[in-house]
Amino acid sequence: MAERQSELKVAIIGAGLGGLTLAKALLQETAGAGRVCQVRLYEAWDEWKARGGSLGLAAGARILKRLNLGKELDAVSNRGQGMNYFAQGEKLGSLAVSGHFAMRTDLQRILVESLPADVIKLGHRLVDIVEDDAGARLSFENGATDFVDVVVAADGIHSFVRQKVFGADEPDFTGFRILYSISSKPIRPDPTMAHMHWMEKDGTGFAVLDVTAGQGESRHDICAVILRSKEPVSDRWDASIVQERFADLARHAAPDHEVLRRAAEAADVCFDWGVYRQPTRSSWISARGRVVLLGDAAHATAPFMGQGANMAMHDAWCLSRILLNEDLSLQEGLHLYEVNRKSHCENVVSQSSKVGEMATATGLRALARNYLLKPMILWNLSKAWATDPTERNPWEPEPMGLFQRLGLRLRAFCAK
Repeated sequence: MAERQSELKVAIIGAGLGGLTLAKALLQETAGAGRVCQVRLYEAWDEWKARGGSLGLAAGARILKRLNLGKELDAVSNRGQGMNYFAQGEKLGSLAVSGHFAMRTDLQRILVESLPADVIKLGHRLVDIVEDDAGARLSFENGATDFVDVVVAADGIHSFVRQKVFGADEPDFTGFRILYSISSKPIRPDPTMAHMHWMEKDGTGFAVLDVTAGQGESRHDICAVILRSKEPVSDRWDASIVQERFADLARHAAPDHEVLRRAAEAADVCFDWGVYRQPTRSSWISARGRVVLLGDAAHATAPFMGQGANMAMHDAWCLSRILLNEDLSLQEGLHLYEVNRKSHCENVVSQSSKVGEMATATGLRALARNYLLKPMILWNLSKAWATDPTERNPWEPEPMGLFQRLGLRLRAFCAK
């Protein structure tokens, strides 16, 4: 039987939404029953930076509410009620799911402000990590060191920890690029409904998404054009500011799309962003069992199901429940975390790329999508957005679905 510890020293590398959520969840519960966790969160940047634009939270919103941040979330988010789908201007249907849409900077801020100031260590760029049977030693560029029981790598798609501990690899280009505009001037008439337009122009498939994030002074209207690209495009959000390129694409792809036209005129900033995903790893746990991957460091995905941030926050919630459970050894707990999250997240990564392929389909494939595959696409999206990470603990059995229950009843009937 592996040794259990009543106290754990936890180092989180990376202060994105996954890392911040994990720190908050561990610290909120440490004062109660269960294992005590000492938490330090290390961020390479000297000041707060948040890459990206808006995020849609469903699972993530449920977690923030369990962390007593519901009021703060409501104050910075737009409560969306669903999405309307169109193809070549014809409305195909709607997806009636609710979610909170907010800017990443605002979500990061409410988590940071909820944490004790001494937990977060800015300006700590990790340069080395060494594991042994007793723990993991961290060395930082500024000369600081730390020795902890477990290291959680939440340092994103270009994770230093992943490369250092698990072996070198590179994120895979998915073949998609997104031209993305952010406008602080309202350009959408109905902020409660998002819109997805599937269209084809000169043999090229495009998908145009418009959505509103935030409210009041935090409101931003987002418009994104999704298309295929044979050549890799940078995934760095700060790599290019391309309003003219965005406007040219808008005029070519969808000259009659009113919100897209307004976005090209009113955008505060535009990005040309390549979409990448992480190669699959055989395990998220290091050989010595002292380092574990979380969020984009484990399973960076295409954004076409809106699950990247939600999965990272779900990882964090799951791992926090496990680390706080003093009945589980560290080795047992990390294995349980991987069992709960790995196959699910890898399935979402695969599905998300398929949704992107359907969104940019042309010809007969586009017709099949519009009239045959659309119900399946919407059902998968609805199922993903209905996920509630807080409804059970990781060590509890997952509730059976309808078909599983029917299967059990059929087997029982046949056994009579």
